[in-house]
Amino acid sequence: MNKELLINTYEDNTLLFKENVLGRLENNILTYENDTDSFIIDLNNLIFKKENLESILEINKEQAILTVKELECSINITLNKRIFTRHNNNITIEYLLESTEKPIKIEIEMSDINES
Repeated sequence: MNKELLINTYEDNTLLFKENVLGRLENNILTYENDTDSFIIDLNNLIFKKENLESILEINKEQAILTVKELECSINITLNKRIFTRHNNNITIEYLLESTEKPIKIEIEMSDINES
């Protein structure tokens, strides 16, 4: 089912950007794209995956895995913080990787698209 998504991305509670994009929710998996990245959020298994031309970042319950495409190499990154919540049509993903100084928080508000 197609969804309209309002997405706020924060770094350490400072709003980095706000975007309005179209997404698709099928079998409890939300997919969407912006100008630079593609996203897959598995709401059943609580997995967040972000892919761009250079890399793939996957965050699951236990760890973060960064794959550098050009090198065809993956490394595990320790997760210092991971919060994944869903309340109705609102999803919040917050994470802090060992390799970063400040946590990232992504808030997604989904709404149905009125297709006529």
